[in-house]
Amino acid sequence: MIGRRNFLKAAGIGVAAGLVSPELALGKTPIVQSAIDKKKSTYEDLYFDVAVVGAGPGGIPAAVAAAREGAKVVLIEEDWAPGGAPVDMFVTFVCGSPRVGIFREMIQQLNAKHDLDGLPDPSFGEAGYNGMTHFWHPTSFIQVIQKMIEAESNLSLMCGAPVVDTIVEKKKGNIEVKGVQVMRNAMLQNIYAKVTIDATGTGLVSAAAGCEFMYGNESKSDFNESVGLEVGDGKVQPCTWMFIAQKIKRDAVFPLDKLKGSSGLADGEKDWLKKDRLEEIHTADKGIYLFWGTTVKCKKTYDNSEVAAAQMLGLKQLEHNIRIINEAGFSVNLAPKIGVRECRRIKGDYVITADDIINGVMPDDKVADAHYSLDAWGMQIPESVKHGPPYGIPYRALTPLKTEGLLTAGRIISGTKIAHSSYRVQPICAVIGEAAGTAAAMAAIQNKRTRDIDLKDLQARLDAKGLFDYTKNRKKK
Repeated sequence: MIGRRNFLKAAGIGVAAGLVSPELALGKTPIVQSAIDKKKSTYEDLYFDVAVVGAGPGGIPAAVAAAREGAKVVLIEEDWAPGGAPVDMFVTFVCGSPRVGIFREMIQQLNAKHDLDGLPDPSFGEAGYNGMTHFWHPTSFIQVIQKMIEAESNLSLMCGAPVVDTIVEKKKGNIEVKGVQVMRNAMLQNIYAKVTIDATGTGLVSAAAGCEFMYGNESKSDFNESVGLEVGDGKVQPCTWMFIAQKIKRDAVFPLDKLKGSSGLADGEKDWLKKDRLEEIHTADKGIYLFWGTTVKCKKTYDNSEVAAAQMLGLKQLEHNIRIINEAGFSVNLAPKIGVRECRRIKGDYVITADDIINGVMPDDKVADAHYSLDAWGMQIPESVKHGPPYGIPYRALTPLKTEGLLTAGRIISGTKIAHSSYRVQPICAVIGEAAGTAAAMAAIQNKRTRDIDLKDLQARLDAKGLFDYTKNRKKK
């Protein structure tokens, strides 16, 4: 366990980095324009039922779900616009299942209004998937997400507001989370909430609160897993800097055979770009490709300075490919941020293991279905167990140990390194977020602790939203 004081010291929490935008509030219930107390150099306190930190694949569904349950919600984002990985890191190709609930709503809107050739794909159907390699432009994600947020009258969005601390009370050795403190215009503001959801992707809120977390490779024996390392080394999955290449010369032909180490895809194809299929691909060319540009190792993905250094190394590695692609008549649009696959995993009342996924365990307190391979970059997973059946995400993995008033959402929930490599993808992060938002709203409105809500009621609400349809439909087949 890493203590809160040491965490703050190591991570530089509380130090203003000059990355604060002007206030931005969306929705029909904007954040109050609060007067600045010059004597204290703070904004006045704000109060909500639910505060969601991180407007990415897990946080957006969490905030929308909580608002739809009737809670007064604030969605807090350090960047100047919501979106997270698809917008910041160009992770616009969707891996994993299920596509249900709020995530499916987003995908259907992307298909209906933002397909790269300008025409909706009729084969998407109600499921929002047709077996092809679809991706969308990052700006399309921003447009769809912003409209989804604006549609919720009791959801407020606060962008350009990095969290610098978590507001906590200690009671008999347990942590009571009361909200978060953000930085605005080089001044502080306390945002109180009955329930806070950490959907940061880095576990920043939980770590600052003093919650126990896991980081990097464990050994197999740590959680009695059948796969993994004999001796843990603490390493995380590498980062990848993605880019979009777009045709700017009419007769341009993509120079795939001259690229080094970058894999990519064309929209609407059945498979990845391959040299022996280029002629076929160019026949139906949309003139735009998505690439996993280059991969870089980073020891401390929770340290912004180290991630920035990894990104600069990635730029050097990409120089050859950028030049070749430009010379062929294509532009190269690098993602604003290098993609981080793995950071802290907040230890909860239950730790999801690789064997839970391999065996398709459906726990009694399941709040989300999940289905994706064990995809731990940098680690060899036997093919015999890599691609398993659907499995369930337990509510206990969302409740941090010895902590109340806080839920986790997205890839930071409680699980081992190898388990995390499966549930870290966007559709699964989204359904976890929707479950967390629903649970948080129930707790806030009913004035209950997050562990005291009626689990059967929560599951019934999630079922009514279609969140369990994926496994239901598979059983019918």
